[in-house]
Amino acid sequence: MPYVYINEQMTKIILTSAYFPPISYFSQIAKAHTAFIEAHENFQKRSYRNRCYIAGPNGKQMLNVPVVRPNGNHTAIQKVIFSTDVNWKQKHWNSIITAYNSSPFLLYYEDEIKEVFFQEYPSLWEMNTQLLKLMLNLLQIKTKVEISNSYEVSPKEIIDLRKSIQPKLSFESDNKPYLQVFEDRNEFIPNLSILDLLFNLGPEAESYLSS
Repeated sequence: MPYVYINEQMTKIILTSAYFPPISYFSQIAKAHTAFIEAHENFQKRSYRNRCYIAGPNGKQMLNVPVVRPNGNHTAIQKVIFSTDVNWKQKHWNSIITAYNSSPFLLYYEDEIKEVFFQEYPSLWEMNTQLLKLMLNLLQIKTKVEISNSYEVSPKEIIDLRKSIQPKLSFESDNKPYLQVFEDRNEFIPNLSILDLLFNLGPEAESYLSS
């Protein structure tokens, strides 16, 4: 997927909801004046809406949120709820700590992220929204972020990234190397969850995203 360069004439973007979104997601927000989060679509499987990727000891590792779609394929994103079959939050958190225990900035952000992450949420949408707010605050990104009012197939004067940022696609210019915890054994892994960038670069993460 070609990289979308946002200039002064194109400062509005629209993205889907996402779980600890990838670096490409935040780099686009950081370069925009206003970012809209799509609130009126149907949930789509195998997307960043309920999964993220981190750099574990054995390489790229997927963290997938188990969800229930009350209306099947026609379930609106705001109606998707969590499966209660497994204690997925604790498993995800354990994986995150294992992956980044030796990173430079885990201890700096750990408590604040854990507090928001382990709150009880009525839906995937609500959790993703609160985690996004937290990440934007920690990254000190000042872009205006709003929720979409309705679903538009081809929104006017807005760069539509709803289908551009997904696990099987990547933005080449978001692959700039930075030091990762297990890089000595796995080599650099691009476009992971924003957690990877935050725990490895700390306060420098915002400059990385904006450059």
